[in-house]
Amino acid sequence: MSRGKIMKLQVEQAKEHIGKKFPYSYTIPTSELGDVTAFPWSRHDITINGEFWFDGQNYIVQGSIESKGDYECSRCLTTTEHNRKDSFEEIFSDSRDAVEDVIPFDGEEIDLTELIRDTLIINEPSQVLCQDDCKGLCVHCGANLNVSPCSCESFVVDPRFAELRALLDEKDDRLS
Repeated sequence: MSRGKIMKLQVEQAKEHIGKKFPYSYTIPTSELGDVTAFPWSRHDITINGEFWFDGQNYIVQGSIESKGDYECSRCLTTTEHNRKDSFEEIFSDSRDAVEDVIPFDGEEIDLTELIRDTLIINEPSQVLCQDDCKGLCVHCGANLNVSPCSCESFVVDPRFAELRALLDEKDDRLS
């Protein structure tokens, strides 16, 4: 497979059938997107599904990208597999008078490579959890609280409030 050849849409038939939607589907290794090794999804194949059509002036391309990656849980730091589904929609034109929000192309084929790569990168999750109710790590000893509770004291006074805590304890002693 040569890089970039795999995700091109042949559009000549769409121009002949205004409004008719043409489906497309690809499953590719992420190496087709260039150097993306810094991303957790770079070690897995991605699947792209969608449709495109000619509206009489421009080509509309819609689709979704399914990917998965080995992410680090934001709370407990364990490695977890995270599945993603990202959507995209772009307008392409073979006209030299294309407006600002329209992507120009040569009129024969639309290369989706850059669009797919950019969509995956822009939608990269800022936080991933191993489970919705992840308990995280103990702030004192670092134990993974999903595995077992730790023996640390559950309430530790912030050193900045230690004197206030001492006053409250003193008041409780006097009332007892």
